Amino acid sequence: MKFGLFVLPSWPEGEANHQSRILGETLEQIEFAEELGFDSVWLAEHHFSRYGICPSIIPFATHVAARTRKIRIGSGVSVLTFHNPIFLAEETALMDVLSNGRFDFGVGRGQLQYEYAGLNVDYESRSGRFRESLDIILGLWTTPGFSFHGEYYQLNDVTIAPTPVQRPHPPVYLAVSRSPDSVDDAVSRDLPVLTGATATDEDSLALRYLYYEMCDEAGKTVPVDQMPYFRMVYVAEDAKHAIEDPRKSVEWVYNLNSLRRTLGGGSEINMDLDHWIRTRSEEIPSYQSRLESTVMFGTPDDCVRRIRQLQREHNVQYFGANMAFGKMPHSQVMRSMELFAREVMPHFR
Repeated sequence: MKFGLFVLPSWPEGEANHQSRILGETLEQIEFAEELGFDSVWLAEHHFSRYGICPSIIPFATHVAARTRKIRIGSGVSVLTFHNPIFLAEETALMDVLSNGRFDFGVGRGQLQYEYAGLNVDYESRSGRFRESLDIILGLWTTPGFSFHGEYYQLNDVTIAPTPVQRPHPPVYLAVSRSPDSVDDAVSRDLPVLTGATATDEDSLALRYLYYEMCDEAGKTVPVDQMPYFRMVYVAEDAKHAIEDPRKSVEWVYNLNSLRRTLGGGSEINMDLDHWIRTRSEEIPSYQSRLESTVMFGTPDDCVRRIRQLQREHNVQYFGANMAFGKMPHSQVMRSMELFAREVMPHFR
């Protein structure tokens, strides 16, 4: 089994101007992940949000490449509809060269309306723009003098330099959501899929099974060993700390994400999250329900049992751990990573 680290540097309330410290701690965690033997690190893109302060993955990934030697570096995901596809093809090719072929390109179309509004991109055009952007990037990576004439983008005789080290190009992964269209795109393009770390096990596994079924119907092989199954993970020596240490951080993540989904524009950065929580009308799922349905918190033995169950019952062969989320202190993240690598991962290798 392979293991990845999912990274999303968050900027909780009360942190003032400590964004540079947060990003620095994220880099320390990535370097530690390589030392501990993680196979990959996945970086996420978000805009106008405290949830993640990495608005452009490729510059950050290039910096990670310079500070590491072995670990693969993935985008989880780059939102293609927010970027010029020619420039992104050039940036990702350069990233692949500078990392000596360690780049994995996870892509998606994004779902939050306020990000589209802030970047002045038509929300209803996202599916068409996404498909055209991916076609262009793949074409530019592999075809000199590439031309493309679509509804949103037109190219005439474009050749990029450098081109990727990996042949025919870096591995491409497609983020899937509840929409069957995204799964259909992945199957038709022969791409492995990515599911989110904050979705429930039920929803994430359902998407994977839909993908399995559609691959089977199309006569295609499921690349199970290339599909990380992401979970929020916290490991501690005793069960009480494993459950209680991350409580506030998990609540912050889910509350902030609920707020983000209500926005049609602007940003939640300067909004009072506690005030919004007090005034929201829908029911908030309990922390206990999160423990049972979504996150993986526990002792090393608990995590071994849960991952073994995912492996045996759902054919999960690649596990991705989001270990720094919300308000988790850096020292606790590093200790949790170490316990996971020393006492959980060896059971599957």
